Amino acid sequence: MQDLTVILPKQKRLREAFAPIMAAADLHFSREKSRHAYGVCVDERGDLPVIDAAERKPLDALRKLKSGAADLAVMGVDKFIEAKCKAELTGERFGLSAVADFNCAACRMYIAAKPSLGIESAADLEGKTIATAFPYSLKAWLSAQDVQNVEIIECDGDSEDEVRDGSADAIFEIVDSGQSLIDNGLETKLFAYNVQAVLVASSSYKLSPNAMLAQDFINRLTQKETVKQTAPPVFQPEIKVDNLCYA
Repeated sequence: MQDLTVILPKQKRLREAFAPIMAAADLHFSREKSRHAYGVCVDERGDLPVIDAAERKPLDALRKLKSGAADLAVMGVDKFIEAKCKAELTGERFGLSAVADFNCAACRMYIAAKPSLGIESAADLEGKTIATAFPYSLKAWLSAQDVQNVEIIECDGDSEDEVRDGSADAIFEIVDSGQSLIDNGLETKLFAYNVQAVLVASSSYKLSPNAMLAQDFINRLTQKETVKQTAPPVFQPEIKVDNLCYA
C-alpha cells in the first residue's frame, strides 16, 4: 500500500497562518534536509504513523492530487475555486473536493474599481473590462449574476496596473488589508466570496487504501473549534454556483 501523502502550503503567508492549526493538532512538518520542500508529518502524540509530506504551490498540489501522487493538500480556497470553475466551464473532469474549511489566512474576493466608475451592482459591470488572475472564477460569478457582456483580461498578479494604464475598468481580486487598492485609487465595490484555507482531497479518497489514515488525519486537524470538517459553501446564498465550489 502506498503511504499517505499530504501537501502543505509553500507560500509564506498561508504556511505561517496554518502553523498554529498544525501545532494545536500536535503535528509538525519535518524536512528531510533543511533546504528540501519534502519530508514527513510527525504526530507528537504518537497515534498516527509518520506521514509523507511536502510543501508545494497550489497548482502543483492540485496536479499531484489529480494524478494520485498525493492524497490531501492544504491550499487557499481561491485556487481551489478557480480550478473547479475551470473544469466546470470547460467540461473537464475535476474529481477533487474540499473536505475541511480552516479559519485562517482569511480575506475576501471583491470587484474593485475607481469611485468615479459608479459601480453599485453587478448589472453596472455590463460592457466593462475586468482584470483578474482568476478568470474562470470571475466567469462563474458573472454568470451567477446574469451579467453577460464583460471583457476579461487575465493577468498574473498586479491587476491594479491594468486599471491604472486604462486597459481595464475594474479588477476581481483578493483583498486583505486593502492597502494596494488605496495606493491605486480603487475601492471595493462588490463582494464575491470569502477566501480561507481548505483541505482538498480526491472525491473518491474514502475508497482509497489510505482512507482510514486520511480520515484520522482530517479528524486531528479539525478537532478544534477554529475549523469545520463540513465546509460551508464559499459563494454566498444569493449566488447560484455554490455547487462549483464544494462537491
